[in-house]
Amino acid sequence: MNGRTTSGKVGLYFGSFNPIHLGHLVIANHMVNRADIDEVWMVVTPTSPFKLDEEMIPEEQRLQMVRLAVAENSRIYASDVEFYLPRPNYTANTLKHLREDYPQIEFSVIIGEDNFENLHRWQEHEEIISNHRILVYPRRVSSPNIPPPEAPNAGESPTVSEDQVVVFTQAPMIAISSSYIRYAILKKQDIQYLLPDPVISYIGNNHLYEKSQS
Repeated sequence: MNGRTTSGKVGLYFGSFNPIHLGHLVIANHMVNRADIDEVWMVVTPTSPFKLDEEMIPEEQRLQMVRLAVAENSRIYASDVEFYLPRPNYTANTLKHLREDYPQIEFSVIIGEDNFENLHRWQEHEEIISNHRILVYPRRVSSPNIPPPEAPNAGESPTVSEDQVVVFTQAPMIAISSSYIRYAILKKQDIQYLLPDPVISYIGNNHLYEKSQS
């Protein structure tokens, strides 16, 4: 499934979400409220060309966790669109598919500052930039004592480049990662407050991440 709208503006937030956590949700919620979009679709990626060596739980379970995480937000949706596309999944191919299926929707791509700096390495990156706004959130920092980097001229409102293609926004960041959560579960450490409660329950009920996948 995708979102509710068939027209308007949609931000696409791609990720393996292995598992989804509060850091993902904070970014999605910030974008849907601050970046001039009507909905955020969290696109669960089965196989990323940049993560071919990473072991992941089945995509259906990752999708279900995203659905549980966003169930209470009427403007954020889980999307399984890449489940039905050739693999590994390239963002450019997914965007072409969505533009064909939803010609009345203006799609933007939500990415982190680190991914934005490497956008030139993406397949058909010029076509992505030509057809979509790029909504950039700050790079995650691992130390709580180091403030996140300032986006160029960023303040309370998003900062738009002269061509209005790239939008920098100071989304609040939570310095946790899916890999940290997987490790914590493997070591039987407390993960309360790092994920929504329904996701924690789903992980526990299905015994996910309890064994090393290496």
